[in-house]
Amino acid sequence: MKQGFIADFAFVCRARSQGNYICAKVRPYQDNLSCSAYPAEVQDERGLMNYARMLWYDTFFIHWRAPIAQLEPHIPAGLSLDLFNGDAYVSLVALRAIGPSPGLLLPLSSIFLSYNQLNVRTYVKAGAGRGIILLDTQVDRILPALGARIFGMPYHLACGLDYNVRDNHVALNTPDIKGDIDMADPFTPSEGSLESFLTDRFWVYARAPVGAVYGVKIKHAPWRLRPVKLNNMLSSSIIGFGGASEPVSAYIAKKVDVSMVEVAIVR
Repeated sequence: MKQGFIADFAFVCRARSQGNYICAKVRPYQDNLSCSAYPAEVQDERGLMNYARMLWYDTFFIHWRAPIAQLEPHIPAGLSLDLFNGDAYVSLVALRAIGPSPGLLLPLSSIFLSYNQLNVRTYVKAGAGRGIILLDTQVDRILPALGARIFGMPYHLACGLDYNVRDNHVALNTPDIKGDIDMADPFTPSEGSLESFLTDRFWVYARAPVGAVYGVKIKHAPWRLRPVKLNNMLSSSIIGFGGASEPVSAYIAKKVDVSMVEVAIVR
């Protein structure tokens, strides 16, 4: 058997110091394996396959402004809140996910690692880059919940979580949210816009069980967003934050192919 067939399992790690954090670039071993069969967005800048992939379907964002004083106690040392024109934001995000998994095993992951996810996140920055931190996450399968908790991410099992996108309608049962999708042509957020600030986030930060704060860098193609008109009034109190009477925006994106490409120890 050629080594190229197990390229997703052989990793070459290269550590480098960058300021007050250590960055480990992870790249898979390659031997006579063409990347041309994979989408360009899951290849890194050298054309090599990244070491793990996920598929996100029907990613549904609802965004609120939130009081800075309520968010700051949730931000670990080494990270700071990222503000847009002086405002902090929280978001409720629902999606259907497959993975993460080594790229060649992603089709098999649809059996064991296919699940609905609902998370609450806020926006942070560190030396590695601008990103998000998950404040709470619910999934309806036990394997992704256990796997994420090993790495300190706040995942919880919610067997009754139900998320559906059908006939241009969005329905989420926890909390009870319904909306209609605008079927005009999707758009890509422009650089410097609020939409870009809230969705173009390529670092996911967390605190590991041993206490270290770390980040995982992801890559994917640009978002193609459609606005969603919510059918019920929603306050940010449904996710535990006051100070906002209604969302500032809601969007949905059909599918992105996500690669995990880098790990940084922040503190």
